[in-house]
Amino acid sequence: MKFITSLTLSAALFFSVFTMSSHALSQYFPLTASQNHFTHIISQLKTFKTVDWESPVSMWVKVPSSQNARAQELADTIQERARDALMQPFCVHIYVTQGQSLARSCVY
Repeated sequence: MKFITSLTLSAALFFSVFTMSSHALSQYFPLTASQNHFTHIISQLKTFKTVDWESPVSMWVKVPSSQNARAQELADTIQERARDALMQPFCVHIYVTQGQSLARSCVY
């Protein structure tokens, strides 16, 4: 019984440390020059409030709630424009509330 408890606690500790460290590291990766340039262009458009890279392959774009109905259209448009500009696999997520993706479009 002690072995099972010890094993369970060890596994929980390992996963919590791994999850925290991977999340902390994902906040500090450097953007490539093309990611930085494309982000700058997108963030200047009035339709989008913020543009953030959550990881090297995950772009999150915040839109006003008035744009909810156009979320998939906006995601597809950004994906089409970024395909040639970035030349890398990535996904663009459109959201109004942090962490709740309204639409997603990916390039593989």
